[in-house]
Amino acid sequence: MSPGERSEVPAPEIESKAAAPTDVPVLDVVDLTVGFGSSTNRRSIPLQGIHLQVAAGERMALVGESGSGKSLTAAAVLGLLPDGAEVIRGSVRLDGEELIGAPERRLRDLRGRRMAIMFQNPRASLNPVLTVGGQIAEVIRVHGEAGRKESWSQAVDLLAEMGIPNAPRRAKDYVHQYSGGMAQRAALAMALSCRPDLLIADEPTTGLDATLQQQVLELVVEQVDSRDASLLLITHDIAVARSHCERTTVMYAGRVMESGPTATVTADPKNPYTSALLKAFGTVDQRRMYAIGGVVPTLLGELGECAFADRCPLAAPECRDGVPELRQLDDRRVACVKA
Repeated sequence: MSPGERSEVPAPEIESKAAAPTDVPVLDVVDLTVGFGSSTNRRSIPLQGIHLQVAAGERMALVGESGSGKSLTAAAVLGLLPDGAEVIRGSVRLDGEELIGAPERRLRDLRGRRMAIMFQNPRASLNPVLTVGGQIAEVIRVHGEAGRKESWSQAVDLLAEMGIPNAPRRAKDYVHQYSGGMAQRAALAMALSCRPDLLIADEPTTGLDATLQQQVLELVVEQVDSRDASLLLITHDIAVARSHCERTTVMYAGRVMESGPTATVTADPKNPYTSALLKAFGTVDQRRMYAIGGVVPTLLGELGECAFADRCPLAAPECRDGVPELRQLDDRRVACVKA
């Protein structure tokens, strides 16, 4: 399918609750560039000029294959970059407040209370030596939301709201006593315990079977909407974006390739990488499974050409004359010289 070709499979209609475009976005990421190593000896630059916005009440999907930089983008937003990584340039604003360079004490205050994350592996994000209910109650207490007794009661109520059966008893259990689906529901309860404005869900259904994946995704969307919060859903599956998010940002090799309304991006992709993802996940009519040839490039320095050029069936000499600018095209932004 060429970039301008329209898919015959329509995207589902998703009601938008996003704020008006003139409002300050909940999350505003501009030219975010992250590198590993010292300023004089960069080992790699895995994020190169990321632009991303999430409006109030909006559900945004961040889509791309493994190695695209999706989880690292979330870590940069939260101020949780791994050792050896640093922001080279760019801005990350939460409700207009700059987070790059903010004191760690301020970031700790914002995490959980204003922004929260739901990780891929709930067993790794929940403490194995504390009860599940105790951990949720502690988050509520740390952010000054309630005292010890009230925070425990709120933790139990949250677990029940997330569909944990017999929540008063199960709150006293440890995470190893929970199934995978229950552990992810508990992780969601903890992430939402202080009613954050923004929830980042990083591949929240990894390791779950297909039925549980759908249940967890529907629960995430339901809980976010009921709190009038915003959602940044990180996924490699563009079909998930079609089903659950109003807007989609497609990433590849540490750069944004296309961003706009999900229905538009998935029905009429303008970037060849977006088209390839749609084919790879079977969201367009085709007779056989499709795989994108080649691998994501190693980003040892800042790119001097389109990152997808070596794998793109439409690549031309002009694709190697510089990094395509992310420019406005109708109701979306596209980084492709052929768009």
